[in-house]
Amino acid sequence: MPNPRRPIPQPAQQPTLTLFAIGMVGLGILALLYRDFALVWQPVPAWVPARAAIAVATGVLMLLCGLGLLLRPTAKLSAQILFPYLIAWALLKLPDLLTAPLVEGSWLGFGELAMLLAGGWTLFARLAPVSPASPLAFATGNRGVRLARILFALWVIPVGLSHFVYVDGTAGFIPAWIPFHRFFAYLTGAGHIASGLG
Repeated sequence: MPNPRRPIPQPAQQPTLTLFAIGMVGLGILALLYRDFALVWQPVPAWVPARAAIAVATGVLMLLCGLGLLLRPTAKLSAQILFPYLIAWALLKLPDLLTAPLVEGSWLGFGELAMLLAGGWTLFARLAPVSPASPLAFATGNRGVRLARILFALWVIPVGLSHFVYVDGTAGFIPAWIPFHRFFAYLTGAGHIASGLG
């Protein structure tokens, strides 16, 4: 349960909540525009039945939940929906990590989803308190926020490492007008790793 001496900020007071919500809205819009899963959810095999319809449904869910996080009356429900949704996506990526543990791309793919899950978990912990008797009680309040922070810290490290392994790909994301692309690719990778260790 949340610490009664430490009030939990409401959604409108949290700039990080707004940024997370905008990210969810953006991923939802991408899924709707392309009728495909946004990049972080890939690869979803072409043989999956009703693949395009499922992609659109996930886009609608992310769009609505992202918008819902921005409104006080719907923020709690949105956090309650997003948390298991993000858990499910992370679990779907786990087989790739287990079958190709020596491929940095597997760690990167799972790490990206784990970082999103950490954000969704933090919102769930802050906005959706549950009964102390609930099996999810450990995931809420200050303890839930701390566990989410640990999850983020662990998985931001392999994401940073990918900047070194795939330095040319990372450098390709840097706008052409910025010099020293490889330097900034290494710098951002080191920043990710340092933030995880910190």
